Amino acid sequence: MGEAITKLVKGFSKNELIAYFLLLWALTFLFSAISGFIWLAEGHASILDLIVDGLWNMAEIGCAAILAMLGLKILSEPQ
Repeated sequence: MGEAITKLVKGFSKNELIAYFLLLWALTFLFSAISGFIWLAEGHASILDLIVDGLWNMAEIGCAAILAMLGLKILSEPQ
């Protein structure tokens, strides 16, 4: 099992691994923001919670976009 993972990792350059890590990190921010918006849509928050959590979720979407753009830029660069 360990040999298969080692062979897989050797097939990627360091830049590709970093790019895929950034893309996965972007997905975690995106899913976290979606989950936060769903929680806010359920209506259990006070107005202050709504404002703060809404801004927090928007910041997470912004982080996801930046990380995804950076990851895609690294992947598109020639090796």
